[in-house]
Amino acid sequence: MKTQIEQTDFTTLCWFLSHCTLLKRDKMALQMFFVLSLLLAMTSPSASDNNPGTTPHIQDICIGRCYDYSQIKYKSVLPQASGSCEELADKFFTAFSHQPPCSLSMAHYQPFMDAAKQALPEDKALFWSGVKQLAHEYAGDGRRFVTLEDTLIGYLVDGLVWCGQGSPPGQNYSRCPSWNDCPLESSESFWAAASKAFAESARGRVTVMTDGSRADRPAYRRDSFFGKYELPFLNKALVTSVDVILTHPLDQPAVETCENGSLVQLMQDVTARGFNFNCEDDPQAILHLLCADDPVIRECQLVTKYMFPGRGDSEKYHPNHPPVLNSKPNLFESTGNTAGLPYY
Repeated sequence: MKTQIEQTDFTTLCWFLSHCTLLKRDKMALQMFFVLSLLLAMTSPSASDNNPGTTPHIQDICIGRCYDYSQIKYKSVLPQASGSCEELADKFFTAFSHQPPCSLSMAHYQPFMDAAKQALPEDKALFWSGVKQLAHEYAGDGRRFVTLEDTLIGYLVDGLVWCGQGSPPGQNYSRCPSWNDCPLESSESFWAAASKAFAESARGRVTVMTDGSRADRPAYRRDSFFGKYELPFLNKALVTSVDVILTHPLDQPAVETCENGSLVQLMQDVTARGFNFNCEDDPQAILHLLCADDPVIRECQLVTKYMFPGRGDSEKYHPNHPPVLNSKPNLFESTGNTAGLPYY
């Protein structure tokens, strides 16, 4: 039962039904009302299921984020949209306001998508699946790559909650449906439309980052956002290749690699659409990011020992080690050992 009805409510109603002198038809009507109320209480969602309502001040937040995006954070990084911040926020707000939350479609958001859509720099589009934080660290706020959340469409609403209702004020601030409460099309409608717009704007080489260590789901699925709304909408006249970065957390075994599992299916789907396909397991840049978050893990110790000799082990500093970061060691200079080999 999702809601808890006080015991006193049951007691009071039961006493009323049994002691009051009512016409038979009235008593049957009250009994039916009681049963229906109980069923409704058992099946209706409530605040107790922890589903939040629309984010308070959501329209003001969107306007503020828009000015932050265009005037500060991405001012010199990405092309700007043509519409004003107030206009963009209004189009987004209008798309879902006064609408039943489970009847929304991608078409409801299309005016907002058209107004906020941007041109993407060539070779910089980065799609991700299951690795949001790592993908954003790698992208560097649009400096190295551009994720959907780096575009104006994604930046305005990332992390917010919203849903409409037919009655005033038109937005439900108490509870929005969970992902599973509505038909899939309605739940996915905004981010599906955003993913499609992002894919249509990609040019040159596009990069896809995904996780190859998940035991509960493959790195690539045809029913994922990338499989349904991004890969099918890449423009064959603008995109040349799809470059996959397959990541593996340092403390987890690799379930899939570029040579097996769902990556084989991804290669087939990419090449069938006329794009070149490349895949790399754990590039050095990704390993450095992972080690920055967990530098003491065993897989990162070799770097530590090389750059800071003697730290974390019993080795003593040797003169042939590089004295400062980024200095180039002479690996072939004799260190005085009998074999004439470089010191390790």
